[in-house]
Formats: sequence, structure tokens, C-alpha cells
Amino acid sequence: MISLIDTHIHLDAPELGGQGLKLLPEAQRCGIDRLVVPGVRVSGWAGMLALAEKTENVYLAPGLHPAYADQWNAAAASQLRELTQQPKVVAIGEIGLDGTVAIPLPQQEIVFRAQLDIALDVGLPVLLHARDATGAVLTILRELGIGQRIGGIWHGFSASIQVAQDLVELGFKIGVGPILLRENARKLPDAVKVLPASALVLETDLPDMAETPETLVRVAEKIAELRSASLDEVARTTTENAQQLFEL
Repeated sequence: MISLIDTHIHLDAPELGGQGLKLLPEAQRCGIDRLVVPGVRVSGWAGMLALAEKTENVYLAPGLHPAYADQWNAAAASQLRELTQQPKVVAIGEIGLDGTVAIPLPQQEIVFRAQLDIALDVGLPVLLHARDATGAVLTILRELGIGQRIGGIWHGFSASIQVAQDLVELGFKIGVGPILLRENARKLPDAVKVLPASALVLETDLPDMAETPETLVRVAEKIAELRSASLDEVARTTTENAQQLFEL
């Protein structure tokens, strides 16, 4: 039986109507035995923790998504710092910059840097979100030495081979998800073929990018196909990569 880790699944998403934990039996049948739930809004952090405390194999990455950067204040910073002391918290995320949302990028950057500072202080890796802001995020990551100091995952990767290779050199993992399964996907499959196996981790980004946990298995199968590897090999290496990063 394969063993997989979903490094990015929103079990607490409003779209799931509070029934996210009902997906766990299916996940376990598929060999997904650990799942990491990233944060989006400040108001969701307490619920994330309550959800994780109900089951052994769910872990957390609380953080403030750039689309909600206007929720950041001293109280949010204090709450996030306190949450990092919880045993189930393995990262901070999803954090970054998004050029498609209404909040100005300079305001987003202040919040992004503040959360990176907390991650550095407590020694936790980060789950990164970047949309129409790849260059700006890379600049900040380089400036602060985030990859070398704490590491992290570039979530929902779909950029070029060069960007992927730059991220790996900087010390980051590449989050490979359902984008890989799209018929028109070109950049991500090309990157998956050439990146070192040690750089790849799996994610569904459910419910945004996937409807069922089983999608993670299909992503792993596609990686195996592209790399001329076995599913067992892909499962083993991606699981080891996530275990190492999150210290699971």
C-alpha cells in the first residue's frame, strides 16, 4: 500500500459545509495518511485547530492568504505566533502575494513579510502563494534567505522550468497538484520531468482544484508517467520530502 501526504488541502473550506473530516476515510483508502490544512482567514484559525485535534493525521499551516491581508493587525500577529506553539502546527501558510486581488501589493507585502518574520522566529517552513507576483515573491525570499533558513513549498506551481530550478536552488519544494492533469498543461509537466525528485511534493488544493482526495493519487501517477518511474517510487520520495520538511 502506498503512503502519500497531501501538503495542501482545505478541509475547513466553507464549500465543504463543515464536513471536511468526512473525506478522511476515502483519503485513507487511497493511501493518503497525512494531510496539511493551510490557513486563509484569521477567523478560520481556531476552527482549523479544532478540526486537527479531532484526528491524528491532520496537521496545520495557519496563516493569512494575501487576498485577506486587510485582516492583519497586532492581534492577528499575536494569535498566529501563539498558534505556532501547538503540536499540530507544522508550517505557516498560505502566505504570499497575489496581483489579482483588490488589496494593493504594498499592503500585501507588509503582511507577507510579517508572517515570514514569525516563521523565521519559530523555525517553521512556509506554504507560499504567488499569482501574478512571482518576481516580487522571489525577490523577498532571496533577500531574507527563507529557503535556506526554514524552507517551504511553492504551492500550486505552474511557472517555467527556470523559475522551478531557481526555487529549488533557493531551498524550496515544488507543490505539484491537479494543474498537472490538465490537457493544456505545458510548463508544469516540463518542470516535473527535469527537477530532482527531492524537490517534489504532492497537493490537491481541495476543494478549489480537486473534488476528491483521490485526485492526489492521479497526480502521483502522472508524475510517475512523466519521469518514467513507478508509482511506488513517486509515493516514497514525495512522502519523504514532505516528512523531512514538516518533521512529521
